[in-house]
Amino acid sequence: MEFHEKLLMLRRKKGVTQQEAADALGISRPTYGGYESGKRHPQQNAMYQRLADYFGVAIDELFPAQEAGAPEKPPATAEQSDHAIIAHHLAGELAGLFAGGQLSDQDKEAVMRSLERAYWLSHPDEKRPE
Repeated sequence: MEFHEKLLMLRRKKGVTQQEAADALGISRPTYGGYESGKRHPQQNAMYQRLADYFGVAIDELFPAQEAGAPEKPPATAEQSDHAIIAHHLAGELAGLFAGGQLSDQDKEAVMRSLERAYWLSHPDEKRPE
């Protein structure tokens, strides 16, 4: 089950419309609809947490294991932040950018390093975790 399918399932389980969910989250209905259709993803990490809070689930439950052969969510550890879980999920979804093929673990790690490097370049005043 992919992120957008999980959102649809959670919304139906909660018994609300897309408009009601969007209003509660402080976003437009088309934006929320894009999340559910898989045409867009939240641009800010805080939105993933707001979605999890709204639906009453842990943030990593938004990224369930997928079909056989598809990337799974990383195991949560004490050192791993919600941001790392989100980044890992997004790196797994990058396979769609490469003609629908699967990224190797080595390629996923390279993407993760690139994302991390881009993050720290855009946040030079923040202290890196040890």
